[in-house]
Amino acid sequence: MKNFLIFTTLLLIFSCEKDEIPIAPHVMGEIKTTQIDMGDDYSKQVFFNLEKNEVVSENLKTKWDIAFEASESGYNIILNSSKFSKVSEITNMNFLDNISVQNLDWQWENPNGINYGSAIGDYTNKNYFYVVDNGFNLNGINNGFKKFIIDSVNNNYYKIRYSNLDNTDEDSATIFKDNNKNFIYFSFQNKIVDIEPEINNWDLVFTQYTHLFNNPLFPPSYLVSGVLTNYINNVKVTLDTTTLFEEINYENINSLNFSDKQNEIGYNWKNWTGSEYTINTNYTYIIKSVSNRYFKLRFIDFYNSSGERGFPKFEFQEL
Repeated sequence: MKNFLIFTTLLLIFSCEKDEIPIAPHVMGEIKTTQIDMGDDYSKQVFFNLEKNEVVSENLKTKWDIAFEASESGYNIILNSSKFSKVSEITNMNFLDNISVQNLDWQWENPNGINYGSAIGDYTNKNYFYVVDNGFNLNGINNGFKKFIIDSVNNNYYKIRYSNLDNTDEDSATIFKDNNKNFIYFSFQNKIVDIEPEINNWDLVFTQYTHLFNNPLFPPSYLVSGVLTNYINNVKVTLDTTTLFEEINYENINSLNFSDKQNEIGYNWKNWTGSEYTINTNYTYIIKSVSNRYFKLRFIDFYNSSGERGFPKFEFQEL
């Protein structure tokens, strides 16, 4: 009788337990193929959203000269490195002095992004002014020089003055910050220009930019064509050169080390042979997007159907 009661009690306990709810397997997205039109002269900057598989904006790379960090707590100023611009900080002269560009100490923009320093840097507590070599236009002709100074800066705006080196064409502008943008873009000719989409609406920008070499066999700086990321808004990337594209899945993510460098994708997914570009198809980039989703991406071409370069083609898949 005692054994019967024990058996009956155990039967009731186990029969009252809830059935286990099965966990559905993670389903990856479909593989998509996209081609970007940078122009065969690399004249365009093209902003792309991975989740939407959509170009959200594009502009001529020559449309802007410098850009101002747009958050309330941000004070960095960057150059348009797609024009091969460079800058010199002037600490021993007054802004209204006539300036010669001879023997100036030039700096190019840091391709890693402002988290790793920049040519101008954080402008708070500075009394210097700057001379900008404004790079080249689309015909390869130098755009000349400008100088500028920040008269005041706070959480809401920058106030600047700028002119030619001999003080002709002096002008001023107020650049208001906007928390919906990473940077406010500025042209010495047209003042504020609309370039970058809102911070949550893009992941990658296809563009030329200035790469800096640390190899004495190469020039210190060189204009390259590649991909930069929305790193300020937490887009991160890692590169896998050993695992097949098809074999990379969501379960790989936790073992990967992601980088916040804006040029982590960069330009070297392709190679110049001396006559044409070839693609490193074993390079797979795993990207944490602006919407906190994960994608894998690899390039498969750099030419369009007419054989024109400047049309990067890639396939990608949400993990």
